[in-house]
Amino acid sequence: MSSSSQSLVEQSKRSAAFAAVDKHVDSSVRVLGIGSGSTVVYATERLVELKRQNKLHPRLLCVPTSFQSKQLIIEAGLTAVDLDDLPELDPGTDSFASVNVTIDGADEVDSDLNAIKSGGGAHLREKLVANASRKLVLIADYRKDSTTLGEKWHKGIPVEVSPLGWRTVKRQLERMVPEPSPKTGPAFEFAHPVAELRQAVRKAGPVVTDNGNFILDVSVGRIYRAPAVERAIKMIPGVIEVGIFCGLASEAWFGNEDGSIVCRVSPQSQSVANDQ
Repeated sequence: MSSSSQSLVEQSKRSAAFAAVDKHVDSSVRVLGIGSGSTVVYATERLVELKRQNKLHPRLLCVPTSFQSKQLIIEAGLTAVDLDDLPELDPGTDSFASVNVTIDGADEVDSDLNAIKSGGGAHLREKLVANASRKLVLIADYRKDSTTLGEKWHKGIPVEVSPLGWRTVKRQLERMVPEPSPKTGPAFEFAHPVAELRQAVRKAGPVVTDNGNFILDVSVGRIYRAPAVERAIKMIPGVIEVGIFCGLASEAWFGNEDGSIVCRVSPQSQSVANDQ
């Protein structure tokens, strides 16, 4: 990628991050989830600016999803807390939430706002925080906006696995089949997945997550039924968490090359808005 193209990508990330933060973070937000990845760096940059302008809650608590995001929170002069230390926001409701809103990056987002996360290997904590949030807002550049998962992201589904028996998990993953049905068609494109143990950079051996586990990157081609694929992988013993996020995101913000910003809203959120 040329330097000019790289600059456009970074500008688009920054635009999406700033726009999402400006819409969803103000002085009423008491607990904020901070995701992981390169785009989240710009979200933190905007939070610093809002803090200087006294536009954040004076006792804002930030929940990190990785070692990286915890360092970003600390360097920004914000307060980091663990998810388990937070009380429930609305004890009287049926759904649990302890985080007002979480802003996180994504590797790819489909037309239903299902997402593939974590090229950075933090999807276990990212999913824990997203699941405990009233709202998950994704931010990314234009390269991550797809109709179908696997259309643009070709590095596979990140699957966090126990180091104990990871080869057995790999074999089971590679024996999965697309399970075509007359009504919905196959769940994914390939006849069988290909799973590779993610190797570390500037360190001999595999990547080790913040939780002490390994990551298998599982290539299946295009994913036609994301919830079914997520469930099938999660059912394999030894799988800790799957980097497919289905039904969690409320919005996705994409920065474009021309400086414009696109916000897409999940079908579930649109339905709720129409009912109100």
